[in-house]
Amino acid sequence: MTSDPPVAVVIVNHNAGESLALCLESVLSQSPEVVLVDNASDPPGFESVVAKFAGNPSLKIIRSPVNTGFAVACNKGASACTAPSVLFLNPDCVAPPCLLQKMRNALHADARTGMVGALLLNPDGTEQGGGRRALPTPWKSFIRAFGLWRLLRRYDFHMVSRDIPLRPTEVDAISGACMMVRRSAFLEVGGFDEGFFLHCEDLDLCLEFKKHGWSVVFNPSAIVLHGKGVCSRSRPVFVEWHKHRGMLRFYAKHFKSRYPAILRALVGVAVYMRFAMVAVGLGALPRSLPREKALRASSFSPRGRHPGAPGVGVLGASSFVGRELLQLMEARGVKALPFSRSPSRWAASSIPFFDVSAHSIMAHDPIHHWVSLAPIHVLVTLLPLLELAGVRRLVAISSTSKFTKIDSADASERRLAARLDSAERRLQAWGRERDVGVCILRTTMIYDGIHDANIAAIAGFVRRHRWYPVLGPACGLRQPLHARDLASACLAALELDSLLSDYNISGGETLPYRKMVERIFESQGLPFRLVAVPAGMLRMGVPLLRMLPRFRHLSFSMFRRMNQDLVFDHSMAARDLDFRPGSFQLNSRPHNHVLLGE
Repeated sequence: MTSDPPVAVVIVNHNAGESLALCLESVLSQSPEVVLVDNASDPPGFESVVAKFAGNPSLKIIRSPVNTGFAVACNKGASACTAPSVLFLNPDCVAPPCLLQKMRNALHADARTGMVGALLLNPDGTEQGGGRRALPTPWKSFIRAFGLWRLLRRYDFHMVSRDIPLRPTEVDAISGACMMVRRSAFLEVGGFDEGFFLHCEDLDLCLEFKKHGWSVVFNPSAIVLHGKGVCSRSRPVFVEWHKHRGMLRFYAKHFKSRYPAILRALVGVAVYMRFAMVAVGLGALPRSLPREKALRASSFSPRGRHPGAPGVGVLGASSFVGRELLQLMEARGVKALPFSRSPSRWAASSIPFFDVSAHSIMAHDPIHHWVSLAPIHVLVTLLPLLELAGVRRLVAISSTSKFTKIDSADASERRLAARLDSAERRLQAWGRERDVGVCILRTTMIYDGIHDANIAAIAGFVRRHRWYPVLGPACGLRQPLHARDLASACLAALELDSLLSDYNISGGETLPYRKMVERIFESQGLPFRLVAVPAGMLRMGVPLLRMLPRFRHLSFSMFRRMNQDLVFDHSMAARDLDFRPGSFQLNSRPHNHVLLGE
C-alpha cells in the first residue's frame, strides 16, 4: 500500500460530451477523490456520460445551474475536496497511467514548488503550445496574436520551439489544462481570481504563486493528451470574447504600472481588433466544421484496443528498410507493430499499419521494445509518444554523415552533420534520464537497389542517360549496406543488455566509388561509361542544375566525396551483434530515380 499523500482531481465541464467520459475513465483509477463541477451543460448529454460512472465512490458531482466560468468552478471544486494536492484537469484531457504519481513526485521534490504542469500533447502527438510559457508581456502577446512570432521568434512566449527539457524545470507559467497545486499554496494566494471568466486565469495564478515565493515547475515526464476546444465548440464567438477580455484583465492587473497609458491603450485596441478578426473568421466557418481536433471515443480508448502478445513497435515502417525489417520479423516469429506517417505506401500489405499519433500509441497495450527507422532528428520529437507507450528499449538509426559531412564546404551538409550529432546526444541523454536502453546504429550508404535514394538513384540516372558523371578518378572507398543486413542488426540490438550503446554499421564489401558504379551499370545490362567532368565546370554547372527540382539536392561537395574514403570499422558490431553483412549485390532492376547518389 502506497504511503504517498493522495491527490484530488478537479474537472470543470461544459458540454464536453464523450471527451469527459474518457477523462473520467483515465483519472478515477488514479485518485480516490475526483470532483466534477458541471457548468450548466445540456442535461441529456451530461447525464448520459455520468451514468457510466454511477456508484463510483471516488466521484463527486457538483452541478451549477448557470455557467459561472472556469475560475469560479475551479475554486468551488477545490473547496469540495480535502487532499493536500489538487490537480485541475480539463475534461478534454486524458491522463495516462501514473500521471498523478509523476506530477505529485515533482510537486513534493522541493518544498518551494507550489505548482506543477505537464507536457501537453495534441492528438497527433506534437507538443501543444501553452504547456510551458515565458511571461506573456503585452508586447509578446501582441507578437503572438498577430502571427509575428514566426519572424520574431525570440519574442514568442510559447516555448514549443525549444527542446523539451529532460528533467522538471522551473518556468514562468504552465497551462490550467493540467495543473497540480499544493493546497496550502493555493489557499495562501486566494485561489483563482474569479474576475476571470475564461482564459488567462492560469497565467494569473502562476504569477500570484511566484509573488508569494512559490516556484512553478514544468514536468516533461508527466504527459497528457489534450483534445483542446471541446467545451468551446458550441459557442466559439462567446468563448473568444471572454478569452480576449481575460487578456485585457491580465495586462491591467500585472502590467499597468510598467507600461505608459498610451501603450496600454494601443494594446487594448489591438486585442479588440484581433477579436473582431477571429469572430469574423469563426462566423464564416460552417457550423459542421470542427474548430479544434478533439480526443474521440470512436478512435481512442486508454489501452487495450489492440491487445495481445507483446510486440516490437517499428517507427518508419513503410520505408524500404521497414519492408526488410517486417519481413525478417515475420520469418523469425517476432510480432511487429508497424507505425508510419505514410502507411498508404503499403496499402496492399496484409500487415495492419498504425498512424504515428497519441491515439494509436495509447490504443495498444504497453509496447516496451521499439525500432526507429525514422530520421533521428524526427525521432527525438516523438520521444513523448514512446514514453506513453512504455518504452524500455529503443534501437535508433543514425548516419555516418555525422562524421563525413562535418567539415564539408557546403553549409547545409555541415548543418546536417551537426543535427545528427545533436539528435544522438539528446537521445542518449533522454535514455539515461528515463532509464531506457538506447542503441544507436550509425550506417553508411543504405540500399536495396529498388527504393533507396542512393544506389537505386544512381541506377535511375544510368538507365536514363547511359553514362554517369564523376569528378576525377572517383577512387574513394565505399561500403554499401544492404537494407536486410541493417534489419538484422536492428533485431540483434534489441537483445543487448547495455543501457546506452552505439555502433558504426557498414557493408560487407569495400570497393572504390567507380567500381560501385560499374556494378550498377552491369545490373542494368549497360556498357560501363563514366564521364570525368572538370572541377571548374562542376562548380559552375551545379548551381544551374539546382534550379531544376530533380537536382535541387546537388552540391559540389557530393562530387568531391567521390574521391574520399567513407569507410567505417564495424568490428564492434560484429562482436556484440553478430553482424555479418554481405557483399555489394544488385539482383533486381530499380525503379527510375533521378538523384546522383550519396
